[in-house]
Amino acid sequence: MGTLGYMSPEQVRGKPADARSDIFSFGAILYEMISGHRAFHGDTAADTMSAILKEDPPDLSVTNQSISPGLERIVRHCLEKNPEQRFHSAHDLAFDLESLSSASAPGQSAAAAAATAGRAVKISLTVPLALAALAAGYFLGHSVSPTAAKTSAGTLTYSQLTFLPHPIFNARFSPDGKTVVYSAAPSGNAPQIFSLKPDYPGSPPTGQPGMELLSVSSKGELAVLTRPRYLRHSLFLGTLARMPLEGGAPREIAEFVREADWNPDGSDLAVIRDVDGKDRLEYPLGKVLAETGGYLSNPRFSPRGDRIAFFEHPFKYDDRGSVAVVDLAGKKTVLSDGYAVEEGLAWSRDGKEVLFSGGTDYFNIEVYAVGLDGKRRSAAQSAGGITILDVAPDGRWLVSRDEAWRDMFGLAPGETKERNLSWLELSFPAALTPDGKTLLFTEESGRVGKHYSTCVRQTDGSPVVRLGDGGAFDISRDGKLVLASVPTDPAQLVVYPTGAGQPRKLERGGLVSYEVGGFFPDGKRIFVCGHEAGHAARCYMQALEGAGGDTKPRPVTPEGTHDAYVSPDGTQLLATDSKGALSIYPVNGAGGAPAARPVPGTSADDAPNGWMSDGKSVLISTHWWEVPLKVQKIDLATGRREDVATLRPGELTGAVQIIQTPFTPDGKSYAYAVRRMASHLFLVGRGE
Repeated sequence: MGTLGYMSPEQVRGKPADARSDIFSFGAILYEMISGHRAFHGDTAADTMSAILKEDPPDLSVTNQSISPGLERIVRHCLEKNPEQRFHSAHDLAFDLESLSSASAPGQSAAAAAATAGRAVKISLTVPLALAALAAGYFLGHSVSPTAAKTSAGTLTYSQLTFLPHPIFNARFSPDGKTVVYSAAPSGNAPQIFSLKPDYPGSPPTGQPGMELLSVSSKGELAVLTRPRYLRHSLFLGTLARMPLEGGAPREIAEFVREADWNPDGSDLAVIRDVDGKDRLEYPLGKVLAETGGYLSNPRFSPRGDRIAFFEHPFKYDDRGSVAVVDLAGKKTVLSDGYAVEEGLAWSRDGKEVLFSGGTDYFNIEVYAVGLDGKRRSAAQSAGGITILDVAPDGRWLVSRDEAWRDMFGLAPGETKERNLSWLELSFPAALTPDGKTLLFTEESGRVGKHYSTCVRQTDGSPVVRLGDGGAFDISRDGKLVLASVPTDPAQLVVYPTGAGQPRKLERGGLVSYEVGGFFPDGKRIFVCGHEAGHAARCYMQALEGAGGDTKPRPVTPEGTHDAYVSPDGTQLLATDSKGALSIYPVNGAGGAPAARPVPGTSADDAPNGWMSDGKSVLISTHWWEVPLKVQKIDLATGRREDVATLRPGELTGAVQIIQTPFTPDGKSYAYAVRRMASHLFLVGRGE
């Protein structure tokens, strides 16, 4: 359990503890090192426990007047009573320590010591030693803010701008190069736009709630999304609008837009949107410069306005991919490729390089600079990584430090309380066996490799069994086979046995990516939804090897179809079309475009979750982007709705999405994942 005076409140109460409990103990040790007094101490054990639960230790400045306010803030953040309000990982803590001081102890810089502490999985003796080096710098009068860090391009300094751990989705400099405009969600995933001025300590909102920032023009005009619906990462879907920076009513331009960027003179916008199942980069609106069956993101005009840089991703909402530029005639050039994670992108102020954040996983992201000739260099490294968002006219960067993770929960058969079934920090469920006892899930943590891991575990919390690489799709009705897609280029479909046996690679045909897939009830056929080169996604039927007949995938739905589920009798697919409508497709239709039967009473606000066991009703998520998320049953004959479950993640701060919600056919057992995100903004400049 630990030494009493250093236990976290959740340990004192006998509740489950995680890494954040270690952060609390870490903070108690640091407090004592700086002040010379224990953070929590009483005459008896009961008094000490009461202090941990109810009292805050005295300000550090009372016992040490030379203490930096920044260091005191870090200690207080470690010692929050509520785990949700503490640092969520040692990566976050290391980054904040690194951002405080460049003071050196003999043989090691404080920043390096802090980074070493951040890499530690458990609090150990090396952590107090690292902090001793950091504290020594403060006590010797060497405190410097912002921090200085050496890079191949010189020294970078970091100044923190925001301090509340809200998810920040986008940020831009205003035309004056000083004011920062950003969008964040104080609760859940509903964004609001804020303006941060250098001479004002707070961040007042700009405009009404429920708007996502896309870009700020050279004329001081905002491009925003109204009625935004959260998709994935920092992406929303909504209606493109323009509005003054000072506030006012937005003027709407186009629907179903995801991203946009102003041209240099602020007269027009380049946009990214999905049209009939294909992702398009358009400039001006309606003129296609680039197109893919995967997806595009982060469009940014060059300072001269002659090119647009962007990310191209082969798999829908999987942020691996390449960095490309396209000129205004539509000539595309790939500058750099092969990244497992791509997040932020901006141009250097001279327009000679594209700056972007990329890496092998979410904990190994660095900022790169790539020239138009394809020559790449490292521009900045940091503990845990930073996302570059914008570059000011004077060359300063605007970046965010983001911590993203998922919690995976499940309700097992016969139980009334959900269980946390997470394995590492990026687990999400794919399917349940009909009896609800076995959960198939994907683990996307970088610790399992860039191709993810397909895993199974029992919903009673039994240990995880790792089957192999790939994103999990489905588990057969008898629980003996698992379908997965390995995100190579092109992607590879694989069937894993859950028991003894060897995995089998399935014939790809012309498919280059897969989004979802599943087994037919007979276990001899599968369906997948993916896309072929030059085509939008649609759904295919395919016989398994050894099942007889043609094993090539055969299209059974029209282009633009995705998110499919096969009916209990194996004759129909429930799927979503390119407009977001839910329909039923017969899988034996001819010509690849069978007649669709709309699901009555549904709209683009609904997303499919599967079939009920009787085949006469289906499960849907209503208002699929919302947190909490409501799941309902819809009668296919009448459209009558009935509530089945409301998935609530507990603390809403930082809970940006509920994803992958498989249910058993009786609707009584389920699993889901909550994506959480905490962010801070920093200014990055060059020191001497």
